[in-house]
Amino acid sequence: LIYMLKDSVTPEVQQLLDLSTVRPIRTVFRYLDERGAARVLEDDLITTATREIVADGVKNRVTLNRESKEKHRAIELLGQKYATRRITEDEIKQCLYSIGDNHSFLTANRDPVDTMIRYLTSLFRPDEAEPGYDLSICGGVDGARLSHSHEKQYYYVLQSLTLWREIAHDMFRLWCLSEDDLLDPDSRYELRDTGQGLHRVQAAPRVSKAMRHVLHATQDKVGQWIGSSVVHLGDNNVPNALVFI
Repeated sequence: LIYMLKDSVTPEVQQLLDLSTVRPIRTVFRYLDERGAARVLEDDLITTATREIVADGVKNRVTLNRESKEKHRAIELLGQKYATRRITEDEIKQCLYSIGDNHSFLTANRDPVDTMIRYLTSLFRPDEAEPGYDLSICGGVDGARLSHSHEKQYYYVLQSLTLWREIAHDMFRLWCLSEDDLLDPDSRYELRDTGQGLHRVQAAPRVSKAMRHVLHATQDKVGQWIGSSVVHLGDNNVPNALVFI
């Protein structure tokens, strides 16, 4: 579908269609702002109304039920408080559910990586390998393509997990930027064999810039970097933003 939309915004096709098949992604903020209800996002109840109720094995059933009721009540109150002739209660609730979907995504995709980072940093020491828990790898052995000492592999795993954690945390913004790059009418693609089959090779300046910021933030967080820090986008390795995302 994205590729079809991309083709539809080329000048040649635009002359034939005489209409635009592409519209900007409608975000929660834009939807509320257009209807004069952006203040919903500044209300103190927004945190309760959009939080994820997680059965983490620590909270008992009574606590989970109480949190669920508090969330439902906050959603109802916000809907009633900010409903006007321009926006209904149900429309406000739909926006709150959409924000909640993002929290659900983070719970399912970012939080497990946080858990793995905690395991790594709490159960292993970079400067000492306990018997049976040596992280070192040797190229050609057990599928390894690199040779790392225990310490080097510790930091390599830490930087990889931290980078993926930051990407997952920012995934929806990266997705929006990817679509902006792909559907930019001023950005042409080249159909060519990249060595991985025939692909549309197209520059992705928006998501490339965002990824460099994510990468630099990760490097600052881990304090060092092992291997390449090149962000591949719009080349034979990662032909376009859709392949990236």
